[in-house]
Amino acid sequence: MSKFSSITVSIEQSPGKDGAWQEHQKADVIETALSLYGNEAATAAAYCALDAWAERRRSDYHFWFDVFLQLKRRPT
Repeated sequence: MSKFSSITVSIEQSPGKDGAWQEHQKADVIETALSLYGNEAATAAAYCALDAWAERRRSDYHFWFDVFLQLKRRPT
């Protein structure tokens, strides 16, 4: 999802390394996804999770899958 590329992550702060950072980053990512994709935000997050899974980036996969789940649970 190229539109998420504006969200920068340093190597020291990757989704799987810092729980407090991860929760803060998830909130930002969810807001960004909703503003960019609206009702399709969960689908966009699912594609990010699939990309991470296919590239064997386990911590990124878990991050994006959790974002997907949170977006999917939101009332429409």
